[in-house]
Amino acid sequence: MKKKLLCVFMAATMLLGMTACGGGSDDGNASGGSAASTENTADALGKTKITVYLGGDAADENQKIVDIYNEQSETTEVELVTLTEGSSGYEMLTVMYNAGNPPTVYFMEARDVLKLTDKLMDVSSLEAVQYANAGTTEDVTVDGALYGVPANIQAYGLMYNKQVLADVMGADFDPQSITTREQLEDVFQKVQEAGIAPVAISPFDWNLGNHWFTQIYTGQSETAEERDAFVNGLKDGSSNLVENEVFNDYMDTFDLLMEYNYYKENPLETVADGNEKQAQLLSTGQTAFWFHGNWATVNIRTLDETGEYGFIPVPVGEGNPNAGKICTLVPGYYCVEKSTTTEAQQQAAMEFVNWLIMSEEGQQYVIDCGNIPAYSNNKAEITESVSQSAVSYTAEGKNFPVYVKTPSDHATNVGSAMQKYLAGESDRAALAEEISAYWATQK
Repeated sequence: MKKKLLCVFMAATMLLGMTACGGGSDDGNASGGSAASTENTADALGKTKITVYLGGDAADENQKIVDIYNEQSETTEVELVTLTEGSSGYEMLTVMYNAGNPPTVYFMEARDVLKLTDKLMDVSSLEAVQYANAGTTEDVTVDGALYGVPANIQAYGLMYNKQVLADVMGADFDPQSITTREQLEDVFQKVQEAGIAPVAISPFDWNLGNHWFTQIYTGQSETAEERDAFVNGLKDGSSNLVENEVFNDYMDTFDLLMEYNYYKENPLETVADGNEKQAQLLSTGQTAFWFHGNWATVNIRTLDETGEYGFIPVPVGEGNPNAGKICTLVPGYYCVEKSTTTEAQQQAAMEFVNWLIMSEEGQQYVIDCGNIPAYSNNKAEITESVSQSAVSYTAEGKNFPVYVKTPSDHATNVGSAMQKYLAGESDRAALAEEISAYWATQK
């Protein structure tokens, strides 16, 4: 779900500039962007060359799986496109499209896939599709055409350090016994009395906007239709956010997290950083809880290879449909580009995506990245305790889907409003007013 900035932005911009400035051949024909992307598509060994972006949360594992594929493939040479910290990946992908050189395969959130269907292959013919878990392909299916395949499943909630809780609460303490705000505050108080910060809040706009706040949309109802109706009401003004029970329910819990936040005195201290600092706090026992997702285990394991971690659901009122559940999501889909690529590249891309899902190496890659398989044929053993915890909830149906029908700038705008609230620069009424004003522009 984390937004990234394409590190190839400058290269794409330079290519766009050269295309616009000419550089034509002797017969006066300038080389267009699409043509540029299809030239030199084979290397010296005759292999078809493609570029891929696999997401930005596990750069080392991404390069490793590409290297494995290149070593065994006799027909294709894959080049990894890497990303760095930044803003909207979709916006930067647009820059690459304008330059005529988007990746042949790219990882994209569902909401953005739907904006690009005219540029994408229908991948429903892939062998791997038959194994996709129920509910993982609907968001990118339009009129029977499938425009991406799920990369994996992720989960988020309140992550905890099991050893910290055992030291403070006793070895027999069961974190899953925390189901209410009152119970959570009782644990927070005991942890604080032991000289440990109870919780860390990551202040990033994508975390506050697209992870925390979207729980309010899904908490409106068990049905997608009623969730959509609430969001449509925000657009036309018929939904009153400040008086909404679910909004206030989640904000009551957020207020509790703010009160016991490691960064309480400077809540936005790490806003320009990545996950690493909060992962360090949790893994070194400086905090007991962290509102985050299983993708962060890559960061945790660099500091603590053997510790046990898990999830508890965000405590909310009993009448909230999300009560007792963690949030699960397909963070992105592998899409195959068709508008600037040759048939050979499209075929090579389809083969690569299918291999990622069907091969033992590709299935292990999902586990090595700390994620949960999105396919029933993936038999790789889940050894990561955070992922095991997530699966224990999903196996019993104790999960709810992330709300994906938000605009691409939702994290930026709603996240910014939440940052002001976190920093004490606005109250709940002002927060509701700002978010309502944002939605009113989304007609």
